[in-house]
Amino acid sequence: MRLHHIAIWTFRLEEMKEFYVRYFHGESNEKYINPRKKFESYFISFENGISIELMSRADVQNTPIEENRLGLTHFAFTFSSPEQVLQFTEQMRSAGYPIVGEPRTSGDGYFESVVLDPDGNRIECVYSPVTIPNKEIDTERLLLRPFRDSDAEAFFACCRNPKLGDNAGWKPHETLEESREILHSVFIGYNAWAIILKETDELVGCVGLVPDPKRENPQVNMLGYWLNEPYWGKGYMSEAVQAVSRYGFEELGLSLITANCYPHNERSQHVLKRNGFLYEGVLRQAEITYDGHIYDHQCYYLLPVTQPTAEDHEEILQLWEASVRHTHHFLTEEDIQFYKPLIQNQYLKSVDLYVCKDIHGRIAAFMGLSDELIEMLFVHPDQQTQGYGKRLVEYAGKEKSIRQVDVNEQNEKALQFYLHLGFHVVGRDDTDGAGKPFPILHLKR
Repeated sequence: MRLHHIAIWTFRLEEMKEFYVRYFHGESNEKYINPRKKFESYFISFENGISIELMSRADVQNTPIEENRLGLTHFAFTFSSPEQVLQFTEQMRSAGYPIVGEPRTSGDGYFESVVLDPDGNRIECVYSPVTIPNKEIDTERLLLRPFRDSDAEAFFACCRNPKLGDNAGWKPHETLEESREILHSVFIGYNAWAIILKETDELVGCVGLVPDPKRENPQVNMLGYWLNEPYWGKGYMSEAVQAVSRYGFEELGLSLITANCYPHNERSQHVLKRNGFLYEGVLRQAEITYDGHIYDHQCYYLLPVTQPTAEDHEEILQLWEASVRHTHHFLTEEDIQFYKPLIQNQYLKSVDLYVCKDIHGRIAAFMGLSDELIEMLFVHPDQQTQGYGKRLVEYAGKEKSIRQVDVNEQNEKALQFYLHLGFHVVGRDDTDGAGKPFPILHLKR
């Protein structure tokens, strides 16, 4: 059994037919006419086999659909990408059709807009993210793999623990059947990985990425995770979070990963900070839990770090100069012009470069690494205090095991930045690498 068609009355039969044929690529049959009943109709068929029957009769009252009435409230048409939703919405706007819901990501993860047809019927234009089967991810001690039907008992053994549910905001599971149902409805087939200990083949937790319901950008995902209590404090969750975050940026092409936790969940906060997540703020009264508690959310975010292309190098040089002029007040114009060709022709080529880009694709900060040292780190003046510098430093430590940096002694702002991140001074040179009288401090953490 399947749905065949939906029938609606209209006063604008020809205009409605043209609307659905032109904009939604429907195919219309020949008009059906019943002169005795003064009835006319079209069948508009779409490629998925569903049809709309447009019907007209003089004695039928004009009752356009409203959002909050009983009965049919809207039609929904799917699109293959968020960009297509945006383009179609603008096409409708240009054609004069009302946009009653601007493009956004809904709470259930759909990217959608809402337009009105000539009769005022609501049409949702929807992009539903395709759930790609999770690839397995190997780490040193863990296997992250998709959940399976056979995981139900181990899943129940974890989720019945009250301490786990209290930290995650859900009611501890009471029966195996409850766990089995939740496993199928929430975890299997979605971007969620079972955390398996390689040594024992035990299921000990979960980590996942889902669309962030608080952000409209479909390239933003929210990280969620839980770990069974006997395995707390062993670094397993940090290992899993690091691997899944890398997967999100490199495989899914995400522009931002967010995470929320309760203020009392200090372990979760520690996991996020260890993995380079930056504190964004508190969302007050964000959630009412199953038992009626109202909790704030502490909000964190993680930015992608990538290596630049050859086309990025001119932008990097411009960023270097803008940053130096903003922070290196001890340098004269002659000094800047002395260093600029050295940066362009020697220094940038002698290090491994990494960048953070803003939401518009512009480079917000860059870092140069040698085998053991952060050789350079510069943030665009317009992007300072936004977390880009800290993200690069944390990336150097976490991903590259580099925890040393050199800084100009006269650059007090940079020095305080590194001291705040836990670095301490371990040495000093009277001159810089070019022999100029600008003392260099060596820091380590």
